[in-house]
Amino acid sequence: MKKRRYLLSLKSLEKKSKASLLRLIMRHLKTKSKKSLARLAYSMVKSKLPRFRTTKALGQKGVPRRKTKRKFSPKQLAAQRLFAKRARAGTLRRKR
Repeated sequence: MKKRRYLLSLKSLEKKSKASLLRLIMRHLKTKSKKSLARLAYSMVKSKLPRFRTTKALGQKGVPRRKTKRKFSPKQLAAQRLFAKRARAGTLRRKR
């Protein structure tokens, strides 16, 4: 005779003792494949890690963004502006 499988409610599981819950879990784990056990262990370890903090962008949600902006010196900023200006004008000098 095949044993029926059914879902126990959370309330009924909470009423069980710790030892009986462990027996139930061990019985289920013994029937699982190695691959699914590895996947389960990975998700358990992952859940204990701290959350990866993200900042919200205007159009995108949950995309990791840089927390600190890169700092450019005033000379570098001036050179970038000059380069962009010359690029728009089409008068960039070629190096010899």
